[in-house]
Amino acid sequence: MNSNGRWFSWLPPLLVGAAAAVATEVAVGILLYTDTGLMRSLSTVLVAAMGAFAIGLWARPAPGPDLVERLRRRWVMCLVAFLGAAIFGTSWTVVRDLGTGAVGQGVGLAVLAALPLYTCGSVLGGLEVASANDSVRPRAGPGVAAALGAALGFAATGMMLPRAPMPSSLLVGCLVLLSFSGMVYGIVIGGRARVLVRAEKTTQCGEVRVEERTGGRAGQASRVLVDAGSVRRELNLEESTTDPWDVVVARALMPPQELAWRVLLLGGGASALPRAVMREHPTGSVDVLERVEAVVAFGNAHFETGLEVGSADRGSVRVGNLDDLVAGLDADYDLVIVDGAALAPLGGASGLSRRSYGALAARVAPGGTLVCGPDSERPPEVLQDWPFLALRRASGRDSEESLTASGPSGVPVLGEGFAGFEADNGGLTSP
Repeated sequence: MNSNGRWFSWLPPLLVGAAAAVATEVAVGILLYTDTGLMRSLSTVLVAAMGAFAIGLWARPAPGPDLVERLRRRWVMCLVAFLGAAIFGTSWTVVRDLGTGAVGQGVGLAVLAALPLYTCGSVLGGLEVASANDSVRPRAGPGVAAALGAALGFAATGMMLPRAPMPSSLLVGCLVLLSFSGMVYGIVIGGRARVLVRAEKTTQCGEVRVEERTGGRAGQASRVLVDAGSVRRELNLEESTTDPWDVVVARALMPPQELAWRVLLLGGGASALPRAVMREHPTGSVDVLERVEAVVAFGNAHFETGLEVGSADRGSVRVGNLDDLVAGLDADYDLVIVDGAALAPLGGASGLSRRSYGALAARVAPGGTLVCGPDSERPPEVLQDWPFLALRRASGRDSEESLTASGPSGVPVLGEGFAGFEADNGGLTSP
């Protein structure tokens, strides 16, 4: 969201804070106008008002998919409270005997101060929860805007209250402010993606969590696996999308089904590739190297990868330091894939040592392929602009020169183009 949108999002809590300040000062003016004991009465009003405001903030809603709907109900309750305060304040001014006695004073304190301030606090607490679960998190929460709005509300009330035909007329203006702020907030959240954290775990490698993002200008709902601040997997929940890049690459390189096929996937704890290989190639096997066990667990639970740490009939999943895992490889593979998203928390492609890249190249079987991507950074000593780097080994293994780099047809990398691959919407497809 641009800077104008961020300033625009301050308006709803600012107006709510202004309404809270107006209600407080109007209550002070009405309740103290015909009574004695200024300090005692002033303290009573302010304690009741701020106590109700604090309770409203404390009773904030829990995050959930219906958070916006619950927040809308709180906004309506706030409008009803201010409408009741405006009606009671008008009646108090017209019927002079209404506020006499302890009962009248108590009812006035509740209707004019406590209830409006409680509902304002309730709305602001909901805005705080919505802000914390928003994909666009502002530097300061809505409390800052609300406090500024309260200061403006006090100033405006101080200037307008002496000139108003009756104090309660300002509460009618608060109804307009609250209605307008609700409309603005509806526009703000309509242009944002809302984030609901489904699962999270703090590990030695950083926080891993699963988020469901809904709304936004695209109006799509997606499930995202975030590893140490980097997106590892994203799944559209509303419609089928194109296959992930590693699945597209594997399908393009998949041999006839009668031939054995071994695949190594570095950083594939949440990948859809292992399940695709098991389903589409009867003798294919996939070994996965992953740095965080929580990625494997969340991938299985929320993205249906079917992966578990350990060995299985047609593959294995090993978790630990990637350099150590690569050094421990003892088999050759027809296809080796390095997922750049898994290296992003380590600083990109350079997060894997030069020795590990060499070890991965050594593990490519004759006629096999090593693929690195997608990443804006390049593996060491590789200069190319294409986000996927494909390295194919010739039939012999006499020298490292037989491992040649290639990219989409027509785009030279470190040699001639890789015949059989071409660009298609950022992926690789077989012609």
